[in-house]
Amino acid sequence: MSSRSLSPPKGAIPPVKLFTDEEDKTQEALKTFKCLDECQYANKRLGNAKHNEFMECDCYEEFEDGTNRACDENSDCINRLTLIECVNGLCGSCGDDCQNQRFQKKEYADIAVFQTKLKGYGVRAQADIESQQFIYEYMGEVIPENAFRDRLIAYDEKGYKHFYFMMLQNGEFIDATVKGSLARFCNHSCNPNAYVNKWVVAGKLKMGIFANRKILKGEEITFDYNVDRYGATAQKCYCGEPNCIGFLGGKTQTDAASLLPQNMAEALAVSVSMEKQWIKMKKSEGQKVVKSEGNNINVEFVESLDPPPCERPEDVTKVMSVLLQVEDNLLAKKLLQRLFNIEDDTSLHHQIIKLHGYTCFGKLLQFFRNDLEMEAKLIDFLLMLPKTTKNGIITSHIDKEVDQVKQLHKALAEPCDKLLAKWSDFETYKRITKKDIKEASNRMVDLRRIRLPPGWEIVHENGKPMYYNAQLKTKLHQPPSGSSKTFNTRRQPTNSNANKSSMKRSRLDDGEYERQKLRRLEKEKEAIEKVKEEETRALKLRLEMENQKKSELEKIIAEANKLKDIEREEQAQLQKEKEEKRLKKKNNHLEHKWNKFFASFVPSLLRKYEQQDALSHEHAKQCARDIVKILTSKELKKDGAKAPPEEPSKDKRTKVKQFTASYMSKFLLKYRKKHTSRS
Repeated sequence: MSSRSLSPPKGAIPPVKLFTDEEDKTQEALKTFKCLDECQYANKRLGNAKHNEFMECDCYEEFEDGTNRACDENSDCINRLTLIECVNGLCGSCGDDCQNQRFQKKEYADIAVFQTKLKGYGVRAQADIESQQFIYEYMGEVIPENAFRDRLIAYDEKGYKHFYFMMLQNGEFIDATVKGSLARFCNHSCNPNAYVNKWVVAGKLKMGIFANRKILKGEEITFDYNVDRYGATAQKCYCGEPNCIGFLGGKTQTDAASLLPQNMAEALAVSVSMEKQWIKMKKSEGQKVVKSEGNNINVEFVESLDPPPCERPEDVTKVMSVLLQVEDNLLAKKLLQRLFNIEDDTSLHHQIIKLHGYTCFGKLLQFFRNDLEMEAKLIDFLLMLPKTTKNGIITSHIDKEVDQVKQLHKALAEPCDKLLAKWSDFETYKRITKKDIKEASNRMVDLRRIRLPPGWEIVHENGKPMYYNAQLKTKLHQPPSGSSKTFNTRRQPTNSNANKSSMKRSRLDDGEYERQKLRRLEKEKEAIEKVKEEETRALKLRLEMENQKKSELEKIIAEANKLKDIEREEQAQLQKEKEEKRLKKKNNHLEHKWNKFFASFVPSLLRKYEQQDALSHEHAKQCARDIVKILTSKELKKDGAKAPPEEPSKDKRTKVKQFTASYMSKFLLKYRKKHTSRS
């Protein structure tokens, strides 16, 4: 399933249907499956976001009527813009329980299940839902692709009519067939009012349903499944929209559905009309339109794209949100093309850095580890980015990635050295704390409400917040021009106040004035020393935490290696036992053949002993068995892999006859002696 929607024909405005009078079937529907509070994972590795480290936003907590209003929909929260939720205890400055925690807080819209006429159960809004509002999380069992394939067959054999699979990421699927949430009842529409988007929540990927437009109370909530069918037969579509393609799944759906999921299409500046035109062209050429199973895109269509450069901050936001989660090599290259081709626009380059740019490009350097051309382009692009503080480079560890590129590719050593040298000149600043915000508020400046122009940051210097532009190498005590959402600052001293200060100084003798000046300088020095101590303590604490993490990681790796060694030993032992069994079986088979070979003529050699030496028939049989065993043992000892011939040769018969005679002479000697002593 995907969020890309098809627009209705030009001029067609379908009426909004309301189902307010239909009976609420929510409780009845809940009995048909197991309702989950969270997704269940087949193993702990499934559902993990590609960037492992949690990313902080740069918002600040803002309590109003006991509620933290930080990171709301009107803010410039970088996490919210790049589809990442803030997490209590990890996202420090924005505080706990900010507004960017909709999945974690389960801030679901008021919905109900009702019975449709032709589509089974459906979901309707119980109250108006605003455009872009979070409606519900699509939950279920997160399974790998092999399990997904097995379940497709099993459900088809059981005769299930409705399948509830949604692709989470390449090789991973959400199955809400047996276990899920109410979101599973959202029906397909060729002109939906909702879409699906992928978010990162505490390191895990989540699929959320969001309103595409304002949804009225009583209106059915739908989204475009946009997949090839999962089942034996295609299903008829009953959405009733003017642009309905008639079927869900199968060839019809593949040809008519969009070629890219909505978020990817928007990031690549692809419109529905562009997709339709391309499909039409392919059909006219008699070619099939097929989408890749791994990532639900048409590779040929993506290869044909020549996306334009980003021109607005919104374009950069869309590209960066997809780049942070991208898994496909081709898509990543096309998205980067939009960034690489940006004309000399410092504000857009600052926007890239702001939206977890260093973290994103660090991941991309890993992603293109064996692609020298792409690594060179990434390094060149990083070189042209404007100067900022060093904080983002340190927290993202991108400098280590660049150093690794340098070690692996000698051809890129020079630009890598140049980039690392450039970053080494950047300044590091302490992050603004809640205490700083409180002190700034006392001075009538609310740091939480200041929206700075591109390139400007709020940094901490000598215990005070400052406005810093690394590119211009400028520091200001007051917000720079172009800032918005600022509160009135305290009025500056007038000339009369300055005159009073001057008069006061004149009344003091020079000695007293110098003493006051020294005391003031000492206090300032103490404050600076205190800040330095705090920074040193913070640095030590951070190093201790990093060492602790490193130690824990080393323990985990050692334990994993130990388990691997045990597993290898067990496999080796198992292989050894199998080999021994095989050899034993083979030896038993050969032994049986040699026994049969000798038994074919040895008993006949013993008949004369029955007649001449009055040997009983039973004794003769036992002797024959013993002789056969001894001869077989000798043959296997000579060559354990050799099989007996079909017929004994003359030479073999002679040797066996000689051995039999020798054996019987010894046996008869013992036999006669025994019988003589008895008589």
